Amino acid sequence: MVSSRCGPHAKASTRSKIGAYFIADNVYIKDKGFANIALKDEQPLFAWPIVILGLSLSLDMAPDISALIDVGFVWWSLLIALPIGIGAAFLILGLIMPGLVRLFGRMWAGQATMRQMVNVYSISSAPFCITIIYQLFQFFFLEDPSLENVNQGLSYIIWLWGFGLLIIGVSKVQKFSYGMALLNIMLSYLPILVLGLIRN
Repeated sequence: MVSSRCGPHAKASTRSKIGAYFIADNVYIKDKGFANIALKDEQPLFAWPIVILGLSLSLDMAPDISALIDVGFVWWSLLIALPIGIGAAFLILGLIMPGLVRLFGRMWAGQATMRQMVNVYSISSAPFCITIIYQLFQFFFLEDPSLENVNQGLSYIIWLWGFGLLIIGVSKVQKFSYGMALLNIMLSYLPILVLGLIRN
């Protein structure tokens, strides 16, 4: 007698299980990556996502620098924008935002070190580096590589992806639930919002 497990439904079920295990393994790997950050007080700085994001900001600023000297977009404007963009990326993602999240997290006994928080922000910014492919393509053809020219739908998906990674990372290094990590992140933006309101 042939077992029913050998039928097409069994094969489909097997494929579904394989797919489910594949997804679960990938989620586990990403989750474990943040967990490894949380376990190590002494760790190297994951700088490359911040550097690439700084390059993206530099490409975004280059047309404005060209406009300041009243000429069309020129390639050498990137040489001026490059240190500004990379410096701004390290200032924001390597100091200001990680410092604010860590500071506000202390209200709930958050356990992250500054280096852990910086690495979480660095890894969480990695999806935004996708935009640089479009920007470089525009730059090499002497077109405007501003971020505002990137497809809005793609930008929204990348933002959601990066913000989701940030919530996971903060929850791991601070030893918070995902909900508490989200609250920690949102509170860290309050000083920036207040400064923005004061300026207006």
